[in-house]
Amino acid sequence: MEEAKKSYKCKYCGEAFEKPLMLAWHVRSKHKSVKKREKKAAEKVTPAEQLNKTIEAIGILKGLQVSPNLSEGEKKLLGDVSKTIEELLTSVRKGK
Repeated sequence: MEEAKKSYKCKYCGEAFEKPLMLAWHVRSKHKSVKKREKKAAEKVTPAEQLNKTIEAIGILKGLQVSPNLSEGEKKLLGDVSKTIEELLTSVRKGK
């Protein structure tokens, strides 16, 4: 009488394994780490995109600064923050 061997199939690629431990190793090494790498690559922002976002943030701060609902202290604080960001931006541009 032959024993029917139980096989464990990978839900990603359909490959069959005799032991669940082998299946788990396969999934971690072949599928999960690949997805993590792809996700990290998608999250990376190019320097040009970062520069555009920084310039946009400076514009938003300057727009807030002229708001009539802010006190003089808040306007001064926004001015200081935007000046700091502009200085950092110029130092980054010079460093390239």
